[in-house]
Amino acid sequence: MGEKSKKRGEFGEDIVESLLNMIGWKTVFTGHDFECIRPIEHSISTKERSSHGVDFIYKYDCPLFNNRQQFVLVSSKYNDEYLSNPTNKLKSHLADIANTLECFKKSSLRNKLISFGKEYNYTGVIFWLDNGAKYDDLFERLTDFRVDDDLDFDSVYLVDNKRADFLYKTIMFADNFFADKKIEFLIPNTGYNNTMKARKTSTLILPVQYINSSVLPFKVIQRQMTEILVLNVIDSFEEEYLKRLISLAQKLTEGWGNEVFILFPEYNKDKYEDIVKRVKLEFQDQSFVSKIKVETFNPDFRNV
Repeated sequence: MGEKSKKRGEFGEDIVESLLNMIGWKTVFTGHDFECIRPIEHSISTKERSSHGVDFIYKYDCPLFNNRQQFVLVSSKYNDEYLSNPTNKLKSHLADIANTLECFKKSSLRNKLISFGKEYNYTGVIFWLDNGAKYDDLFERLTDFRVDDDLDFDSVYLVDNKRADFLYKTIMFADNFFADKKIEFLIPNTGYNNTMKARKTSTLILPVQYINSSVLPFKVIQRQMTEILVLNVIDSFEEEYLKRLISLAQKLTEGWGNEVFILFPEYNKDKYEDIVKRVKLEFQDQSFVSKIKVETFNPDFRNV
């Protein structure tokens, strides 16, 4: 049983590392342990904890903030099947990575990795995946989830089957559909990254803040310097949602953008084309909406 669990865990780590590579996190540190500074409070069962282990550590210059580096600690959890009620198990996973983050900030490993003269953010990511669940969306099962008051952390992001699949399919579609073009993740102006010297409008590295986002924006640049905004959307097509996405696209492309693609998981032209035309007519800037194409990042024979 222990050998099977070990093999499953290693298989899950391989999947997570492949996904991290796809989002530009290519130089991750793997399999590092460091000392626990609160052995009693962070104890496992009745045993005091001496150290913390983490599956992956990634560090990058955060494009959303000026002069800031981001440390990300990634925990990989891989099961045969999600629990029917995952709340308590997620609380355990969250406590583990929150405690790990707390001790990492004081660790000698962190001191070896820092670049002096910068500010730092410390974030956790839990990839909780499985190999054949009856459902894929953990968030729908966490309506009664509450974070324990004694946990001390800045932010932790959860990536489940649905969001891992979204990352994989949208990036694969972009790579195939725009195969001969430069593709990067779009970086909006946050108000904290607007210095001329440090400002980046796109990057090959997905900021951790968007790792489980419902909208994943890409900037595509052709050789002729044609610039395209691509909004990949995890949720199903709805009329009101499309209106909000078009407004978002207007805001993101102020001053640039020759084309805009809004891509849903499913899009049936026969069912939705008239709705798209009607929504477009509601916008004053018709020259902008004429650039918009609504399609799917997961096409089938109906999208030929």
